[in-house]
Amino acid sequence: MTNNMEVKVEDIGTFFKKSTRDKNDETNKIREKVLPLLLNIPKEYLEHLEFGGQWRAVYDAWIEALKSLAEKGGVGEYTSIQIKTRGGRGAHFDLEIMYYNDATLLATKKMEFKYGVPTIDRLPQFLSLQVKSELFKDKYHTFYYEKYLLQYLACDAGITEATPSLDEYLKCVASTSYSVTPFFAQLKERESSSKDAKNRVVNASIKEYLTQYASSIDIDLFSRILKETQAGKAYLLWFNGKFHYDEISESEMTDMIFKGVRKGNTIEVMSGSTRYDLLLRWRNHKGVLNPAWQIKRRREAPKKAKVPKKPKAPKVPKEPKEPKVAKEPKKRQVRPKKPAAV
Repeated sequence: MTNNMEVKVEDIGTFFKKSTRDKNDETNKIREKVLPLLLNIPKEYLEHLEFGGQWRAVYDAWIEALKSLAEKGGVGEYTSIQIKTRGGRGAHFDLEIMYYNDATLLATKKMEFKYGVPTIDRLPQFLSLQVKSELFKDKYHTFYYEKYLLQYLACDAGITEATPSLDEYLKCVASTSYSVTPFFAQLKERESSSKDAKNRVVNASIKEYLTQYASSIDIDLFSRILKETQAGKAYLLWFNGKFHYDEISESEMTDMIFKGVRKGNTIEVMSGSTRYDLLLRWRNHKGVLNPAWQIKRRREAPKKAKVPKKPKAPKVPKEPKEPKVAKEPKKRQVRPKKPAAV
């Protein structure tokens, strides 16, 4: 449960104003703290001259969303709701919604909150996996170290820290802290030096890795990971003043096939008409730290069958016109000349 003191009256404004990119995580955490409080909003928040209207608007939308979630999940009639915050690393959802009939727990629903889009497909990612995941036998960070790291370092003579061993590199590159070793700290410090040349090296490494290994993705494992992280989870997405419901269905996580590589950096996997894009990118500055798979869902609209055009009716040949009869030339009347005067 959320302590009322953790949520300020002005925090409700985060639902009505986008944050800057560097404040996204911080702002989303504030929104997630607001949600449990919506079931027990302090009276002074509702009566606040500036923010009271916003609290009431989000409350109404939240109650409607929880009602819809219960209906879709077949919960039945309930008398009260309790909400527990989850989230954090290892948890693949933000809140547990518990529906009660008096003291009897009817159902518990896992809920993921997202802001600014109406569907999962509009999210830049719904899941992220580090490259050390067992999706591939040959891991990208090992490939990068062995074939491209020295090329990256050769772009910048100012990188003077000793190159770590493979074991140390693999252990540290998954970190999110640039101070994990002096080597990575210097990579971050000198990131902007010869940046274009460094980016070309990293882009080339991603393209070559996917060219060699993309088709070897463990499709069955990918399907299991989706089911472990997404099955039974509802998404409530705040967009344009209301909560929108979405989910990834069981049928969208089975019978998967490898489709191919797009743009030299993205693996495409299909499940029926649902496409999953696995974008290989460095999450904490390109070539510095934390290469990962950024996973996005896209439901492809079925192609409309082309309606055959109706055959044109054959042209009816026109009846030949009767030949024109040549007119006889008019005879010119010759008038007799007058006799000349004597």
